[in-house]
Amino acid sequence: SREREIAGLVALGLTNRQIAGELVISAATVDRHVANILVKLGAHGRAQIAAWAVAEGLPARERADPS
Repeated sequence: SREREIAGLVALGLTNRQIAGELVISAATVDRHVANILVKLGAHGRAQIAAWAVAEGLPARERADPS
């Protein structure tokens, strides 16, 4: 479920660092999750994660207001 959440945030255009801040986890943990997602999807980049996430209806949550 965490990987699906991260995939949704990737689809919203957040960087790994921004995702880490939003989820209050380390950037290294996000890096590992993104790498795992890429392997599971047989994907080669974040755009493919984003496309999959959109197809799955994952990026439903809005970005947090940075202010």
